[in-house]
Amino acid sequence: AFLPLFRIHSSLLSPPREPWRFGEPYLSIVREFARLRVRLLPYLYTLAWEAAQRGRPLVRPLWWLAPDEADLWAVDDAFLLGDALLVAPVTEPGAEKRAVRLPPGQWYDFWEGRAYPGGGLQSVAAPLERIPLFVRAGAILPLASPDGQALELRLYPPNPTEEGRGRAYFDAGDGYGPHRIETYTAAWNGSAWQFTWEAQGEHPFPYAERRWVVGGTP
Repeated sequence: AFLPLFRIHSSLLSPPREPWRFGEPYLSIVREFARLRVRLLPYLYTLAWEAAQRGRPLVRPLWWLAPDEADLWAVDDAFLLGDALLVAPVTEPGAEKRAVRLPPGQWYDFWEGRAYPGGGLQSVAAPLERIPLFVRAGAILPLASPDGQALELRLYPPNPTEEGRGRAYFDAGDGYGPHRIETYTAAWNGSAWQFTWEAQGEHPFPYAERRWVVGGTP
């Protein structure tokens, strides 16, 4: 669900592994991650555009954000999805928690909204239905609303002296013709976060509205 290629089948020579072959609770768990994948499409499509423009891969090693941090160089069981998300897969059968090494800065648990300091190891819960997933402080994450009608812009608050930033790219879905790039910022005015956005390009905004959210859970 967090990789560029997402499909539910495999080679014809492999044993059947479609989600519906395993029954509950596995089918419901896979269904929820498929729904999350759809909600992440504005972010994923923006990352694909960035890859085409600048050669930056969608999936990145943890040291991408902090190349001088030697502790991150050997981490091969977690990855960044863009600069905003950190995914820590569970690879040990039966595990219900795992240790995650977070890059410097503050990170938010995507599921519960809890803040974690970066720059070290954190032990986090990892039940079968919840892969460890973190959002970098200062990110404005573009998500489709559950009904697909609105674009939710989720600010994961940075230090109040810093700005939150994010952007989203839209086109007809084929990479050709008119496009639209929206840039989002959030600044603390002393009592609340003030959001602004700018748009470039001729492609129409593909949602009925924008919804600004501070923190929160999916």
